[in-house]
Amino acid sequence: MNNNRKKYSYYTADVFTEQAFNGVPIPVFTDASDLSTAQMQQLASELSTSSTVFLFPCDDAANKKSIRIFSPQKELPAGMHTILAASFVLAEKGFVPLTKQHTPISFLTTSINNSTDNSNETQTYVSKKADDTAGLVQQTYNTHAAIDYYTPTDEELAAMLSLSPADIGFDHYKPLIVSCGVPYLIVPIMSYNAIREAKFNEAAWSNSSAPSSLAQEILLFANNTDDNPADFHARLLGPAIGHHEDPPIGGAIAAFANHICSHEHIQTGTHIFGIQRGANEARKSFFFVEMDNNKSHDLTIRVGGYAVLMTEATIKV
Repeated sequence: MNNNRKKYSYYTADVFTEQAFNGVPIPVFTDASDLSTAQMQQLASELSTSSTVFLFPCDDAANKKSIRIFSPQKELPAGMHTILAASFVLAEKGFVPLTKQHTPISFLTTSINNSTDNSNETQTYVSKKADDTAGLVQQTYNTHAAIDYYTPTDEELAAMLSLSPADIGFDHYKPLIVSCGVPYLIVPIMSYNAIREAKFNEAAWSNSSAPSSLAQEILLFANNTDDNPADFHARLLGPAIGHHEDPPIGGAIAAFANHICSHEHIQTGTHIFGIQRGANEARKSFFFVEMDNNKSHDLTIRVGGYAVLMTEATIKV
């Protein structure tokens, strides 16, 4: 029996929502000092959520943390939903006091092979509510997109999504392959119902030109969200996503914003829109995207969302 195990505190937040039991649940370890990579992987597997956040103190500032992310299977790059969870927990629990109306928090991220040559710093701003608790968390990204207009035909897309060709496209939007580091096949879909009915067909995917694009996930979006306040509804499908899964889409938002701006009918200037992920009757996520469209492949976007604190716990390692 090992009596030398150390206790670690963690907090779970539902992110991109203002309602408990909605959004994406993300555990956050606020001080993962002394945990090895193997132990973090074990903890992520034990908690069995899509992502688990591990934070480490930085000597140069109290409101700056180093961050690592693990799924139950492997280490992941930091995404918008994990940065939001970390920012919210740090502010809500007082690890970073909300001394301003919009308090900055910085995160030092590294490549998932821990190469310090690939370190990067990202910053969020946490707004303070009237009761001094954490409110909207917003992060700014300067993105550069590579856009490929050569996509599978509507018939091929319909086959790989188990839909009709009539379900592909709406208004002036067209399918594109967009990469801001990771390529996504982004497909406009006629309706919310069609998005929810879509099922990934691996045989049709393999027989199409899509695999040669190196995109491994398909982002579907529609502007019909029924009575919801969102401007778009979005869903990820792909060969590594289970038929009944509806994973977070934070990693695809930069590519999606660039997809929107690439269409000629989108005017220059600042645009703000809301995106919903998740079925109306399930765990919905909702977040805001603000983008400065200057008709170039360099695009500044600001992503904001709320979170709800769900659990406070300790675990022995």
